[in-house]
Amino acid sequence: MAIPAGAPMLTLLAFVVTLGLLVTVHEYGHYWVAKRCGIKVLTFSIGFGKPLLTWQRGETTWQLAMLPLGGYVKMLDEREAPVAPFELPRTFNQQHPGKKIAVVLAGPLANLILACGLYAGLNTWGFDAMRAVAGQIVADSPAARAGIRSGDEILQVGTQRITTWDQFFIALIDEAGSDEPLQVTVRSPGQGERSVSLPPVATSQISPQLPGSLGILAAPLSTRISQVTPGSAAERAGLRAGDTVLALDGARLASWPAFQAEIARRAGQSVQITVQRDGKAVIFAATPDRANVDGREVGRLGLVPALDQAKWDAQRIRLQYGPVEAVQLGLTKAWTYARITLVMFGRMLVGAAPLDQVSGPVTIAVYAGESARAGIGVYIDYLALISLSLAVLNLLPIPLLDGGHLMYHTAELLTGRPVPARLEAIGQRIGLALLLGLMALALFNDFNRFLPG
Repeated sequence: MAIPAGAPMLTLLAFVVTLGLLVTVHEYGHYWVAKRCGIKVLTFSIGFGKPLLTWQRGETTWQLAMLPLGGYVKMLDEREAPVAPFELPRTFNQQHPGKKIAVVLAGPLANLILACGLYAGLNTWGFDAMRAVAGQIVADSPAARAGIRSGDEILQVGTQRITTWDQFFIALIDEAGSDEPLQVTVRSPGQGERSVSLPPVATSQISPQLPGSLGILAAPLSTRISQVTPGSAAERAGLRAGDTVLALDGARLASWPAFQAEIARRAGQSVQITVQRDGKAVIFAATPDRANVDGREVGRLGLVPALDQAKWDAQRIRLQYGPVEAVQLGLTKAWTYARITLVMFGRMLVGAAPLDQVSGPVTIAVYAGESARAGIGVYIDYLALISLSLAVLNLLPIPLLDGGHLMYHTAELLTGRPVPARLEAIGQRIGLALLLGLMALALFNDFNRFLPG
């Protein structure tokens, strides 16, 4: 995947606004609670490194620094520099551990409040959403075996009534972990409602791809090719973007998922693909590459299908809620995505989820730009999601993160004495190594996603 061409300034602006706002809110949470606890704040910095712009406000120096990938609030602390006796009560290290915990929690809490507020505000203002309609059903998937068909509208999951695709996703997350089959009510075009049963959803299945793992895809896909992966079997065969796939080994195709399912079964086998190009039917010979998916060998061509835009537009609806319901829905959505973030991170730690899902600043910048181009509502939704992710990840018990400091101060609260400086220093070194490794992985994934070739 390449970085989208066009409007690079919008991408840069959206990235700066996204990171700047989220970091400012996070650090202001720390700052605000520290001031309320009587702690002297020396510096409030957006960014790291050499200050580009500084100004004094009261006893605090405010600054914008060169590296805009985070920020910090520097408080008066005996461990960092000598402190005059009269100012000792205002040092961070002299505070009760309960106050230290409050200051540490305030940053992630500020991001969480921002996310909930953005979701609630979006619900009140109104936004475009996609109806819970199955755009495509993957052949031989749990949904296909249950009798769900492309074009079916999903009306209910368990006891929850469903209108939008987002609500369907949240309902699936809510049902995850139950041993009971998933009861889903659907309605086919021109027909009445019917109930179908899907297998129980395990907690380990929680991910942004959960509906797809059941075989239910939101986007109605056409059989037209929108992208051919460089170096793939499809490119070697001569297939191009713009071709429309008509048949496989002479058999006409019912849908793109059916085509994918057939290709998956033919890893390393030669197949004949009939496409329409410039109004003519052309046949190409291709041999699907072998790929390992969950321990199974499957065939891959390296094709990306185009969206069936007419069907997609027909599923779009406008939603708007009253203040109370808007807040309730905002809290529900925030909780759902916080849970997804935690589960996905936990799965990556134990090797149950691919590490290529870790994203860095390039990915954030690209998607910030894409969401901004899609409209203010889409951008606000993206901003809320990143704020929520920042809150959750900062609470992980890793030294150098807020969660690591929270761990130290909780230990102090329970034992009545601070964590020994030597032990804290060891933890900081471990935390630094973990974070540097995570940053390197994120940047590596970014380059793989967006640099051509």
